[in-house]
Amino acid sequence: MKLLLSLCVPAAILSTAALAGSSFQNTCSNFQFSYLGNDAGITATCLTSNGDANQTSIVIRGISNQNGILTQDGAPSSFQKSCGNIGLWSDLRSVTLTANCRAPNGEFIETSIEIDGISNQDGVLSY
Repeated sequence: MKLLLSLCVPAAILSTAALAGSSFQNTCSNFQFSYLGNDAGITATCLTSNGDANQTSIVIRGISNQNGILTQDGAPSSFQKSCGNIGLWSDLRSVTLTANCRAPNGEFIETSIEIDGISNQDGVLSY
């Protein structure tokens, strides 16, 4: 039994480390979904290392609407072209994008996806 536990713990640590949730929500305020030109983005007020507030924004990478469901892919984000009521929800470990997205039959589906890898780098949102 001891051997089994010692093998499981490192696997759990590795799988948790592999999931790189966003952390900017812990040092940024007033963040929201925004259109940055034709791109989907996040706008926020983030603290710098000396405690000053800085307005910043970042383009959201690689999220698309696949048959009414938000999915992660390697392409530039395109979900904003077929989804509405787009918003952000957060907790200490993650930020979730929520939206109502058009399915092939024309109906809208409530869907969400975690946004990974965005952090606050001295007052600037960064991947």
